[in-house]
Amino acid sequence: MAQKEYLKKVILKKQINTVDFLHFLSVKQKKEMLELAYALRGKRVVHVNATEKGGGVAEILKSLIPYLRSLGLQSDWYCFNPMLDKKFFYITNKIHNALQGSLIKIKYEEWTEYERVSKSVAMELDTIDYDILVIHDPQPLLAGAYCKLNKKKIFFSHIDTSEASDMAWKRIFSIANSYDRIVFSNRNFVHNHFAAGKIKVFTPAIDPLSPKQQIVSKKEARFYLKKYSGIAQHVPLIAQISRFDEWKNPMGVIKAFNIIKNTYQKALLMLVGFKEASDNPLAQKCYESIMAVAGNSPEIYIFFNPKGKNILEFTTMAQNAADIVVQNSIKEGFGLTVTEAMWKGHPVIGGPASGIRKQIKNGKNGFIAENPDELAQKMIFLLSHPKKKKKMGNEAKKTVQKKFLFPRLVLDHLKLYKSCLK
Repeated sequence: MAQKEYLKKVILKKQINTVDFLHFLSVKQKKEMLELAYALRGKRVVHVNATEKGGGVAEILKSLIPYLRSLGLQSDWYCFNPMLDKKFFYITNKIHNALQGSLIKIKYEEWTEYERVSKSVAMELDTIDYDILVIHDPQPLLAGAYCKLNKKKIFFSHIDTSEASDMAWKRIFSIANSYDRIVFSNRNFVHNHFAAGKIKVFTPAIDPLSPKQQIVSKKEARFYLKKYSGIAQHVPLIAQISRFDEWKNPMGVIKAFNIIKNTYQKALLMLVGFKEASDNPLAQKCYESIMAVAGNSPEIYIFFNPKGKNILEFTTMAQNAADIVVQNSIKEGFGLTVTEAMWKGHPVIGGPASGIRKQIKNGKNGFIAENPDELAQKMIFLLSHPKKKKKMGNEAKKTVQKKFLFPRLVLDHLKLYKSCLK
């Protein structure tokens, strides 16, 4: 592949004004944000991740860049060219899974290919002007380390590395350690080997100005699903809305759903995991496994092929329409799908993943379920106690409003950039 083809600049037309979001901050936070923005005015910040579509990182960057620009920073976003050899994404997917604890071996020739592509990506990055380079997750990590420009570099690890395989972690640690700052979403994911001054910990957040966070009536949302997918309007609807991935454990959701059918015979399940991201080639395999188990069940609706669907609109309506929202993840760096559902007033039932526990306070604003039996019990409880469900949903929304909205995340970024440039 010729030079200049490894990276793609993501063009964002969205523009916002500071008045649109400053009211989400406290007086103290607002003052701090404006002071930092003044100090950083004109600085160039370039973000690089794997893909423009699909996954929480792309969601964050889609909003973050316009926020930064509104505050006077010159900010751009680059991702890998989706036409890049699928072999590279297969390798980085293996690295990703190894860092989350999968017992898989990454071959010598696979590390060699990762290095080869990363060197070419680095050559392109060296032609881009920036004061700070921000790299997201393992896919572009080595490329950022290879960059020869003597500029500040930040690495964001958005995944759960608490049980990373030793072999993969040894390689990734030496690469990440070359960065000026390393950011984790959870202190439990931080390894002791890093120098304390390099480490920052702050959680992701959702953008209240994004169309995806729109809150519509359940009646309107159910009518939409009936019209576009044939899902009955007046029966209990369970939903898990996240990409198809073994770590999201959709099989466990299906097992739990089959249990609750004994109590709620008319209940339906929808698994929404549209294939958008080019960096997750194993999604197809996960989808095929789901179809083999549940593809013939009339009570289970599976959404994977995005053809003919407005993905943003459909996902938003699905989150608003569901009676119960589940995120049954075994591993999760944070889980923005949980945040999105909580913002829409759902007490989410989450799996045992550490990232999800950062959001859900078990029994107060949602539930944590360790296995399919427990997941089924929590589903039945919420369906059987509508008043309790509504109260917990209100608490869920308050939690997001207080801790997980985007203006707070932008403030965290500004503090990070300032500390890095010192």
